[in-house]
Amino acid sequence: MLLLWIMMLLIGLLAAVWGFLACFLPSQWNRFQESISFADRWSESSPDRRHPLIRFGMRLGQCIGGLAVCAVGCSFAYMAASEIYLVLTGRATTHPVPPASGTLPNTPAPGITALSIFVGVAGILMAVFPAKALAVFGYVWPAGRSVTPSAAPKVMLVLRLCGVFFAVLAFMSLFH
Repeated sequence: MLLLWIMMLLIGLLAAVWGFLACFLPSQWNRFQESISFADRWSESSPDRRHPLIRFGMRLGQCIGGLAVCAVGCSFAYMAASEIYLVLTGRATTHPVPPASGTLPNTPAPGITALSIFVGVAGILMAVFPAKALAVFGYVWPAGRSVTPSAAPKVMLVLRLCGVFFAVLAFMSLFH
């Protein structure tokens, strides 16, 4: 059990650093992302610049997402560190599992249902129309890059697989 808490602590610390960099050091974050990605192999620079409103939206989204990842990572790290402390000091407690009542679980919140429907429809559209999805991604790609013709079939296959994966996950969430 201690190994699980240690792994959770490491994941939380990594997420906290990852989110902090994305939120507060965006230029270094973008350079780091380009260096670890397949950007040079699968895409090429396009001469057109993004509209300032799109660039602002992308930057704002990156800050909000980075802040959320940092907060969740810090929360994970705190929970794991406190549990590790309790285990090491011998004050850890076990919680009994309540017996199964045999009733159906509560229905999910309307927001979860709406999100599942949206992700399911988006996944189906990605799987059926990967070229259109690639064009949509091209509009908001932050570095102003486009997919090379030689990599287009591979990227479309990945888009189809991701679309099917998202649709299956969304429908599993709806039927659960």
